[in-house]
Amino acid sequence: MIGQGESLDVQLFYWIYEGWRADWLTPVMIFFSDALKTLPGRVGAVLLWGYLLWRGGKARAFALWLIPVLILTNETSDLLKAWVGRERPCVALPIEALTGKLTSGSFPSAHAANMSALVGTATALWGRRALLWLFWLPLMVGLSRVYVGVHYPSDVAAGWLLGWLYGWGGVRLALWAWNRRRAS
Repeated sequence: MIGQGESLDVQLFYWIYEGWRADWLTPVMIFFSDALKTLPGRVGAVLLWGYLLWRGGKARAFALWLIPVLILTNETSDLLKAWVGRERPCVALPIEALTGKLTSGSFPSAHAANMSALVGTATALWGRRALLWLFWLPLMVGLSRVYVGVHYPSDVAAGWLLGWLYGWGGVRLALWAWNRRRAS
């Protein structure tokens, strides 16, 4: 029997998975879902990271903060997936995922968490301006994961929260501790 909360989650899932289906939107959503799983996507990410290091200043700080933040976010996501044990919609529901069937845990979405952590880190360093420029990235990645059939909306929402906690919260806490230590 499906609980009330999960029922709403499943309804929202189908609203996005089936209700948003459009020929022009599908390749866009597949791109946002899987771009960093491709060799060109990964090479592009490494080149951008190297450029940020080379640029110096806050850009270098951002690039250096991303490493521990993304490691913590991704590892926590993987631990929670194993602990919660929720099946992905492409396993639990009678659907076919657009990007292939995944059998690992569903909750939380590591893709959504990592993109939220990236934006949270940028916001912690550059302020609201970074959030205004980058908010679309975790939004599109998260929605794409539902659209392609590999996550429920609550998986994505939990990923966004987890990523923000590590990205913005972790970096702000570390900077606060660093500044407090320097002041004493």
